[in-house]
Amino acid sequence: MCRDSTGAEASGSHSSFDDAVEAFRQAQVSFLNGDPEPAMELYSQRDDVTLANPLGPPRCGPAEVTRAAADAAAQVSDGTVRGFEEVSRYSAADLGYVVQIERVQARLTGSRNMTPISLRATIIFRHEGDAWKIVHRHADPITTPRLISTVTET
Repeated sequence: MCRDSTGAEASGSHSSFDDAVEAFRQAQVSFLNGDPEPAMELYSQRDDVTLANPLGPPRCGPAEVTRAAADAAAQVSDGTVRGFEEVSRYSAADLGYVVQIERVQARLTGSRNMTPISLRATIIFRHEGDAWKIVHRHADPITTPRLISTVTET
């Protein structure tokens, strides 16, 4: 794993960036219970906002990102966060990112059982006005090494 780097090391204190990362992590609980709104409040409303979640192709623009997030949240309930394994974090005056493994569990639509879910995620934040907003999130289930044959198109 990489050594964590914060904006405090790079360019003075950016505790509001750290607060934004923590707010997103806290919002995951609502998301895992079918409510995407707390997470979506943290996303930029600018036209260049993007979401690449593991359930479909990348989406661009506030309306498409909101729709993709709502569709994903509708497929889970009774969820809890098992933990976040932070790989790297960096922030400067106007841009920051966090790379992490997200470990959660939830009941998937149509299932009685809780299902563990692990996602590799990169979240890019931009300072907009007086707040840090998510401008891009990419998450996929690749959390262990794989052979190249697992990513080929057939």
